[in-house]
Amino acid sequence: MNSRINYENRKALGITDFEFLSLFKKENEKIYFRLIQEEKHIAKNFDCLLTLDEELEYPLMQKIIQKYQRQGYGVYFVVNSGGQKTDSIKRVNAHFIDMDFGKVPKIINGELFKDSEGKIVYEYRNKEEIEKYKIAFLKKLENFKLIPNAIVETKNGFHVYWLLDPDKPESLDVFTPLQEKLIDYFSAFEERKEHADSSVKDINRVLRLINYKHLKNPKDPFTIKCIYLNTEIKYTQHDIASAIGCNIIELINDAKSLELKPAATRAKTSNLQKGNHKVHSTPVLQYEDLIPFLKQQDLISYLGIDAKSNANFKCIFHNDNNPSAVIKNGGGYYKYFCNSPTCICHNAGKGMDIIDIVKIRENCDTSTAIRELIEYFHIKLKDSTWINKQNKRFENNIMLLSQLYERKNEFPNLNRIIRFGYPLLLDILEIGKKNIVNRFFNANGESIFFFSNRYLAAKRNKSVVNTNKYINLFCTLGLLNKIPYSHVNKNLRATAIQISKDNSQNGISFYTISDYNEAFKTADERASIMLKYKFSIMGMSKKYLENCFGEEFANKIYHVNVKDTEKSKSIRDAIEVFILQQIKTYGYFTKDMVMDYKLKVDNHYIRRGAKEYEFRKVLPDVIQKYDLIYVKANKNINQKLGIDTKKYLLIQNSLLDK
Repeated sequence: MNSRINYENRKALGITDFEFLSLFKKENEKIYFRLIQEEKHIAKNFDCLLTLDEELEYPLMQKIIQKYQRQGYGVYFVVNSGGQKTDSIKRVNAHFIDMDFGKVPKIINGELFKDSEGKIVYEYRNKEEIEKYKIAFLKKLENFKLIPNAIVETKNGFHVYWLLDPDKPESLDVFTPLQEKLIDYFSAFEERKEHADSSVKDINRVLRLINYKHLKNPKDPFTIKCIYLNTEIKYTQHDIASAIGCNIIELINDAKSLELKPAATRAKTSNLQKGNHKVHSTPVLQYEDLIPFLKQQDLISYLGIDAKSNANFKCIFHNDNNPSAVIKNGGGYYKYFCNSPTCICHNAGKGMDIIDIVKIRENCDTSTAIRELIEYFHIKLKDSTWINKQNKRFENNIMLLSQLYERKNEFPNLNRIIRFGYPLLLDILEIGKKNIVNRFFNANGESIFFFSNRYLAAKRNKSVVNTNKYINLFCTLGLLNKIPYSHVNKNLRATAIQISKDNSQNGISFYTISDYNEAFKTADERASIMLKYKFSIMGMSKKYLENCFGEEFANKIYHVNVKDTEKSKSIRDAIEVFILQQIKTYGYFTKDMVMDYKLKVDNHYIRRGAKEYEFRKVLPDVIQKYDLIYVKANKNINQKLGIDTKKYLLIQNSLLDK
């Protein structure tokens, strides 16, 4: 590669962000952005058409990006085309690598170093060290067979792009496996393989946009810059695969075979017998005694196999021609050993205990395996230490909630936003306190409880619709955590379903509670953002949350996607166009304008009630998308617009800055 890059003095090329994006996208193609608050990890999704000819497309998007940059947001774009989500991508535009020299896992005596909680500890490099690795990488990149189309310098490394020829066929299926091979190829030349970020392989991957700042440390910002550009050649996926010594067809076949592995693993262990255990009494155990008890159970009896302790037999986990397995009892604890290094139970010669075996058989995690064994051996579990801890959590939260109004100066936004929902949240805390079971009915260490929204609504004599909105508000603020069904112990799910049937209640949901000592601060910050977006409990919706915090956040609150009709979308689109026309013509918009206007969609006039409903839904979206503000007219605004009104106006934010 003849890059002509000055290694020690890497200058930014005179290329605009629009020109850079045009390398990947066609003119007037929709481009998708993700703006991420680098300290709080709040993400917001935007999109626009890649054109400078329409004032309300990319030129407006640039203003929006600049506004969010000032608030500490990093700017990312989806490299491939089609949307934000994996299944929405329709075209591959480039393959790329992300080299990051800023931090690496700490290694002591050849092993990864972890903290007391089992988390990997990282070493962070200083600027001089990062600079050394940057220069070394660029020199190595010179020897790669394929000249990159673009090299973007980030704070801690580089993004390197190879553009695909749009006139040549490309495969969506091969994207991720080829990315993995590309990452492996470059990591092999590095002092530490972690320099090539192994997570940068998803087809909907976002990368930083040039000419905007990296703001993870606001006191030390770094402007992302393009230091090399070559548009003379573009590549195919076959070119890239050949350059790193792999075959695309093999990659596709490998990907398909990987999808089948879990089923194959389960098939190998299908001869395990589940029904022959003998339990003469129901053991009652404290949690601390549970694991030793399980490991003391006779594995020969549990597996239902014809074998003797300390005598070899044919392994049941692989096709074993020569007896290679043995069950040993050491100090009262049973373990299953297999001498074949290719067997799933070999485990580097360490053997497998009863919990490990269930994890293999059920293809599950440790917690789920223990629950299975509790049920299998009919164990009654006492967990007084954990229950007492959870009980204190609820009691403390109830006390803190009762004192919230007294702390309105400390949490003004939170007080304002939940003042009418306070009694409902108190009821929820009481329900949670009464339904603490044991630590196996938990999520992230917190007690799981459930209730029907209909039951809660009846208790407070509120509508179910309003109750649902308040529950989603509490979840948004972090005062209540909604747990997906798939994360809930199956016994607890079954209990909830039975109670629901017995009481003719629908809509049972599962929750945990955060520690309000820590949660109130975050809740007040989120409440502040929601109030800026004109919060009202009637306007609480998934779309509203997307506008406030981004689609990813909204999906965590609204687990069930409510299908939107094409007609509703068409009405909102028509209202949005009408609003923009009024602002362009008069400089402002009022709600009366659209209510009095004979709005026509698909040759049908839209009735007033439908306009009212869809306007409430579209308003937060329009405010955010076009950097507008919905504010009551005052003398200053009237003077600037040359009008005389006391109504609420939708105007451009910039009008107030003038």
